[in-house]
Amino acid sequence: MKKIFLAVFTLSTFILALENCRREPALNNLYKGTKYTLQIPFLFPPINSPYKDSLTYEGIALGRRLFYDKHLSIDGQKSCASCHHLQAALSDSGKAVSANENGFTTRNAPALQNLAWSPYFFWDGRSATLANQAQDAFQHELNLNIANAIVYLKTDTTDVKLFSKAFGTANAVTANNIYLAIQQFLFSAVSANSRFDSVMRGQATFTIWEDSGFNYVFLKEKGDCFHCHAQGQSLLMYDAAHPFRNNGLDRAVNIYDFADAGRGAITGDAADYGLFKIPTLRNVAVTGPYMHDGRFKTLMQVINFYSDSIKQSPTLDPVMKTIYHANGGSHFTDLQKMELLALLNSFTDTSFLNNPNFKSPF
Repeated sequence: MKKIFLAVFTLSTFILALENCRREPALNNLYKGTKYTLQIPFLFPPINSPYKDSLTYEGIALGRRLFYDKHLSIDGQKSCASCHHLQAALSDSGKAVSANENGFTTRNAPALQNLAWSPYFFWDGRSATLANQAQDAFQHELNLNIANAIVYLKTDTTDVKLFSKAFGTANAVTANNIYLAIQQFLFSAVSANSRFDSVMRGQATFTIWEDSGFNYVFLKEKGDCFHCHAQGQSLLMYDAAHPFRNNGLDRAVNIYDFADAGRGAITGDAADYGLFKIPTLRNVAVTGPYMHDGRFKTLMQVINFYSDSIKQSPTLDPVMKTIYHANGGSHFTDLQKMELLALLNSFTDTSFLNNPNFKSPF
């Protein structure tokens, strides 16, 4: 089964590579400094971004500094890292929803890993680039006053030097460059060295439970995990080609019944109501609570949901509707639940969670 899985992915990767070659512009002159080459991990697809060849060590170092700098928030008490902790794969360390300067939001702070491959950002996909994501987060989570932030950064000689090195001009401290630098840092946050990866590379073998969880639950229609977390994108552990799904969290008679419209609020398309971005399964054991609103505290609660609690609604994903229609779920046995849990734990990449390159520089 693993050979079939890898063969299908290899073909899809080749097709994606051809497509990317046709449509990607090169922005090699956007940044200055020492070129940083982003390595494509084993069985990851090509990166579909015009910024992938423009990364520099100086830009990444600046972005890392800005990511952890609390002075950029309106009260000087929050940074990007306040809601995105490295030990939790740059997610919010157990908090159901994130908080901003005005109180709690209604959405969970997602993990920030392998975003170089993502075509959309935020649960509703409202940003198409990481720079736009950074701008949105600064404005809505940190209540950034960009004019004040620029004044502050220009008074710090270290920041001024880093901006100059990263962008090649004496007056490089600008709003756009702030967002582009953070984009560079997040591009470098790659996680691809879990136990699961070692097995895929032929360097380790699954335990009995992991093997059963992968080959007899994850890759079978019994679990149907692969449709959203593998198909066509393999080791990314989410389907970037079809990134938004309604996984049956909430019952709805019509689209106006959804408490959170999700993607529908962005596009206005009735078919997008109740759809949210598929999260990667990488480091999933440390990124709870789960779902867009953090409603599930543990992975076993997530597994139980898919087993017995799928809800019907007008925009329920067609694949899930076929499999779960009228019976509420897959009805896993207790053994299958434990096997699936063992597999999910194998996605933890401790080298990423402890990587000094992603820790605070202060």
